[in-house]
Amino acid sequence: MEFTFVSGHPALDLAATLTWRSSYPVELLAGPRDLSAWIEQAGLADVAGRVGDADVERTRELREAVYRTASADLLEQRPRAGDLRLISRTAAGEQVTPVLEGLGRAVWRGTVDQVLATVAHQACVLLGGPDHRRIRACADSQCTRLFVDHSRSGSRRWCDKLTCGGRANAAAYRRRRSQRGPGPGSVALPPG
Repeated sequence: MEFTFVSGHPALDLAATLTWRSSYPVELLAGPRDLSAWIEQAGLADVAGRVGDADVERTRELREAVYRTASADLLEQRPRAGDLRLISRTAAGEQVTPVLEGLGRAVWRGTVDQVLATVAHQACVLLGGPDHRRIRACADSQCTRLFVDHSRSGSRRWCDKLTCGGRANAAAYRRRRSQRGPGPGSVALPPG
């Protein structure tokens, strides 16, 4: 499985492993292999350690706590105290660390617990700092991805301008084109 990393933050990329939450939820962390692939593709560890079903469940719990907490401000709600405790408790664990194997050769190794501690630590920094005000929800009504708006103007609307933004631009183009009618030089054919 290939994952998409467009949220601008590892914790929000983890939150995006459950897609289309409000319409047709798709679980991208269906099993241990998926979690291993996500860890490696996210660059959190060069090779994921041993991963089991219980690891997948713990990862999903952290994911949902991060998503609800990051969404709370957007929804003008208070974050759940249990979610804050789970993120903080997970962040307190030992994080992934690099192993220097030589000049220009560092390998990131860690267990799933260390990966989750790393993600939770980064979530604490994001959600507990000023950048939490830069968290946005994708403007695509079907997409439920959250992202950090790093744009200078603070006006980024789409999680990814190629997917959600591209669909919106194509739909707007079709609307404009249909409102104008046939272009000059086009011939209307009779029905049937």
